[in-house]
Amino acid sequence: MFRPSLYLGVLLLTIPHILISEPTQVIVASSETPPMEVLFTGITPMDTGASVLIRLDGNNSRRLTSLCPDIQKVISKNEASTIIQWKLDGACRVPVVTYQDVNYILPINGALPQKEALSDISSETLRNTLRASTIIKNDYRLSSLRLREFFANIESVLAARETKFALPIPDSPLPTKATHLPNASRPFRAGTTDAVHHGWDFYVSEWTPVRAIEDGTIMHVKRDFSWDEMNHLNSGDSELEQQENLDVYRGNTVYLKTLSGHVAIYAHLSDIPANIQVGKKVSRWEIVWHVGDSAVPDKKYLYHLHFEIAMNPLKDIGAGTYTFEDVLLWSYWGQGRGTTWVGANDDNLFE
Repeated sequence: MFRPSLYLGVLLLTIPHILISEPTQVIVASSETPPMEVLFTGITPMDTGASVLIRLDGNNSRRLTSLCPDIQKVISKNEASTIIQWKLDGACRVPVVTYQDVNYILPINGALPQKEALSDISSETLRNTLRASTIIKNDYRLSSLRLREFFANIESVLAARETKFALPIPDSPLPTKATHLPNASRPFRAGTTDAVHHGWDFYVSEWTPVRAIEDGTIMHVKRDFSWDEMNHLNSGDSELEQQENLDVYRGNTVYLKTLSGHVAIYAHLSDIPANIQVGKKVSRWEIVWHVGDSAVPDKKYLYHLHFEIAMNPLKDIGAGTYTFEDVLLWSYWGQGRGTTWVGANDDNLFE
């Protein structure tokens, strides 16, 4: 027997994750209306899982395509548009769909990607998502706190991509010597690595504070470098083996996944505080570690920070699932351009 009091209790518990009012399905066509528009999204106590109502151009039955397991159901159609219900059927890290060769993230309460996953998504898809979700984004009645945070996170990722990075050592300008720049030759590493320098060398005194270049999340920490590792390098027969060997040459390292999606690599560190752990959030300009000489052959003479940026490919497929090995295979900033190009363009990267 149906009990109203039980239903009310479930409703009250679910309110923070519910979109309370159903939107109208009358769509006014305009040249500015995107071919797909999100109308309603949420979890209801009478329905299992998360679903979203979407308006598609035209009255045909073309389906959205998605890498996520999903169920699609036509709710209504007329000459101008088709309203469908799109529902997740299982876990999906980033629910990206494609319609008319354009990608969107479907903002579903209960399945909203975190910032770290959004930072892997292409800027075009992020902008498409904001555009397609105008009704939810602009109508308080149709948006929960989590949805508004989702849109704010997209905007913050896009803003970060338009902003230059902070320098890792504020009082030390970018190096200008060719041997200290990306693409400089490193012949002594030939055979086991690609024999190329991937970043900038900032020669400063030991214990110089090093800062985060952007808001981000720690994704990898190595604080126990031993010279014995040099005796156990990989053969270097594959690109991954070469990059794993190169990481040994970096000594003690911290990898910071930035808000914009790229990974800042800090190497040859001496003191990495105990609170710097994988998953920790850090803020732009925050002092997070210090310059040292780990894995530097001429120890106690050549203290410096080796710093590089692994460039996120920003592909929607795989977003939110990149591993440390994936990052090792990303291109470094300026790869293949030569030291002259780097010297002429690195001011466009840092403020």
